[in-house]
Amino acid sequence: MLTKSKSLFKRVLSTVLSATCLLSGTAVFTSAVINSAAPVEVSAATVTTAPTANTSDRVFSWDNASVYFLLTDRFCNGNPANDHSYGRGCDQNGNVVSGYKTEAAFQGGDFAGITKKINEGYFDDLGVNAIWLSAPYEQIHGYVVGGNGKPSYLHYSYHGYYVLDYTETDANFGTKQEFKTMVDTAHEHGIRIVLDIVMNHAGYNDLQTMDEYGFLPLKSGAGDWKSYYYSLQNTNNDDYHKFVDYDGSADVWKKWWGPEWIRAGLPGGYEKGGGEIAGSLEGLPDFKTESGSTVGIPEVLKTKWTKEGTYNSKVSKYGSSGTVRSYLVKWLTEWVKEFGVDGFRCDT
Repeated sequence: MLTKSKSLFKRVLSTVLSATCLLSGTAVFTSAVINSAAPVEVSAATVTTAPTANTSDRVFSWDNASVYFLLTDRFCNGNPANDHSYGRGCDQNGNVVSGYKTEAAFQGGDFAGITKKINEGYFDDLGVNAIWLSAPYEQIHGYVVGGNGKPSYLHYSYHGYYVLDYTETDANFGTKQEFKTMVDTAHEHGIRIVLDIVMNHAGYNDLQTMDEYGFLPLKSGAGDWKSYYYSLQNTNNDDYHKFVDYDGSADVWKKWWGPEWIRAGLPGGYEKGGGEIAGSLEGLPDFKTESGSTVGIPEVLKTKWTKEGTYNSKVSKYGSSGTVRSYLVKWLTEWVKEFGVDGFRCDT
């Protein structure tokens, strides 16, 4: 009788924990085995077979999944070679800087580290059959500042909520091949992969990314921003933003996402917006997901993809025009088609 009670308690606890995780956003689950180009939406209660032949005798149900949420950057460092991708945490010469506050900096966790822990049986031993993973795609490259203290702290997008490019993995987390290996390894262990995805907003305008892709409108007489920025020392909000012209330079600002894509209250035709639908959460540039207007590839991605030599292939894959909403759908469902991820947790 005691054994049955314990078993029932564990099952109830597992269900409650899973439901609690999913209630913080919208969950969309796809079939475990992708047999067509289009992702298949199913309800959270749908029962599917496990993803590989090795576990085909098991039955899986999303409404009773044991879900483990992890921030990739804070979980396990499997490949230290990618710890300072895009020059994060480095000076202008690429040398790693020490002596600054690193609480909100990248810590080294990556896809290779997750794969390592799967192979070690870490999740198997816990009874986990679904991993809810922080957003894996490419983030803004530089840092913003977390407050106005003297000094404050450098705030990098280790959490995955400041997207730059949905079509690439962030190099700090690893390569596309390392991501695929992680998903395949999880499936071999009967574990589903659920991606945390952010559709409400793009990332902040950090100085490094603005400089890299040609949309940094410098304020006259502000001084040498690079010496300040790459020292990684004594940063605060007022000093950080004093270099940027937020009142003029309309042509330069248009080289960012563009006013057709986002609300940001900036020169160049960017609307300010407000309210729950059109507001800019914590000043983040708000995607116009409710708009039915046709837009082109955002200017920052035109520049980025051209620089990387992928522009033509990506336009061929995703199209040269669409709505903001349709582009986000295309970019995000590609993670299902290409890698076989099993579901999304849609951040609101």
